[in-house]
Amino acid sequence: MNYRIINNNSDEWVLLIHGLGGSINTWKYQIKALENYNMIAVDLEGHGGSEFEHRSRLLTRTASDINSILEREGISKVHIISLSLGTLVAMEFAYLYTEKVSSIVLAGFVLNMSLGYKTLLAFVEGFKYIIPKRFFYPMFARIMMPFRNHKKSRDIFVRESLKMRSAAFRMWLSELFKTQFRLKEYIRTIKDNDLPVYFITGKEDYFFVHSVKNMINKIDEASMFFIEKCGHVCSIEKYETFNTLVLTYLSGLKHVNRAKISSSHA
Repeated sequence: MNYRIINNNSDEWVLLIHGLGGSINTWKYQIKALENYNMIAVDLEGHGGSEFEHRSRLLTRTASDINSILEREGISKVHIISLSLGTLVAMEFAYLYTEKVSSIVLAGFVLNMSLGYKTLLAFVEGFKYIIPKRFFYPMFARIMMPFRNHKKSRDIFVRESLKMRSAAFRMWLSELFKTQFRLKEYIRTIKDNDLPVYFITGKEDYFFVHSVKNMINKIDEASMFFIEKCGHVCSIEKYETFNTLVLTYLSGLKHVNRAKISSSHA
């Protein structure tokens, strides 16, 4: 797995996990904003500089690969900032390596879809083998990001996705479909371990926005913010707002942790 380290001599690390068709470069708007944190950004399998292996358990082995990188670099704990497909990886990593997670930011969260959207996703899942990728990827992008102000994110997605091998794109799309049925396990892990979770979603991310709203009923302690006039890829489309939200959230966690330490020594 290809990855990049940005060491800003901080005591805290942030792990950046991009979405489908993205890469480390997806986070170009966040790298400067997070200058008070050390960062490790990864290219998911079949994306950017990471090779693709046609083997089963793609999501689980991706989490394992990330864990191996953290161990190799001597990183004991991370705040995870994830986008779209990356939210699946973030949840799987937190499920398998809970002790290494300080908090999770889930931007453009793609789980907890209603039956209607699961059916639509199953429909898309079936057609991915029939329609050539030069037609399928733009069609998929239009479904996910349909409005005029989504064009920048949509164009980036199509451009980067066309660089991927078809097999890699198809397997990750399958993971998106299959992982819908693992949500209960992930929620149990978050609740049992009191993991701080922050959902950030564009208010125009119509494919998933109602699903995200329903998560408040499942994880009472979670925080949530909906960005106005914004679609699925909120970290690009409204990056300034996104960065402010993330930094405020991480800063708040730091103050809470300091308060806990102070009270324990009192």
